[in-house]
Amino acid sequence: MYTTKLTFLFSLICLVGFAQKKKYEIIEPPSKEIGDVLEKRMVCIYRNIYAPEARLRFFPFNEFKKIVLISFELPEASPNIVIYDTDKPLVNAPDKNEVDLPLLIKKLKLDQTRIKEKKILSTFEIDKLTDILYNFGYKSTKSYKGLRIADEGYSCYNPRNAIVFLDENGLIAEYIEICFECRRREESSEKIKSGEFCTEKYDLIRKYFYAAGIKYGTNKSKN
Repeated sequence: MYTTKLTFLFSLICLVGFAQKKKYEIIEPPSKEIGDVLEKRMVCIYRNIYAPEARLRFFPFNEFKKIVLISFELPEASPNIVIYDTDKPLVNAPDKNEVDLPLLIKKLKLDQTRIKEKKILSTFEIDKLTDILYNFGYKSTKSYKGLRIADEGYSCYNPRNAIVFLDENGLIAEYIEICFECRRREESSEKIKSGEFCTEKYDLIRKYFYAAGIKYGTNKSKN
C-alpha cells in the first residue's frame, strides 16, 4: 500500500491521441511498477536554486512584509451555528449570536480571541520559510509512461494552522491555511506561489511552525 495518496494524470499528448480514436475510454489504474516509480519521484530534494532575494520576489512575499504564523481551533459543529459566504447577502439571517464567521477573511483584522498561538516572523525566519517553500521540490517532474505525479493529500480537512500575510494596515491580505494531519492546504488566491509540495514538504513546514513556538496542530503526538 502506498504511504502517499497519488493521483495520476495522462499527459496531453496521450489524451489527444485517445480522443481521436474513441469518444470514451476506460482508464486503467497504473501498475504497481509505475506507481512505485512515480512515488519515488515525489520525494523532496533540496536544490538551492533560489537565493534569498529571488525567493522574496514570489507572491505574496513580494508585496506583504508582515507575516504571521498562527494556530487556531475550529468551532464544534452545531445546528445553532451557521457558516456562510460573506461575499453574498444572508437571507433570513438568524440571531447574530448563532452565526460564526470564518477566522480568515481578507481585508479584515485577525480575531485575536480565536487564535491559540501567534508568531510574527523576523526577516531571518521569513528567509527560512521561503527556503523551505521554494528550494525543496520534487526529485523529478518528468512524466513516466505518459503519467505524471500529483499529491492531493487525504479527503479529510481540519485545519489548525495558517501562514497569514498582513497589509500595511494590519488587515489580512493573503493566507495559506494548512491541515498538517490531512496534508492539505487552502490558499486565499490563485496568485500565491507556494512551491512544489513534495512528499516531505508538509512535515518540513510543520517542524518549522513547531520550532517557531506554534505547538497546536503541529505536535504529532497530540494531533
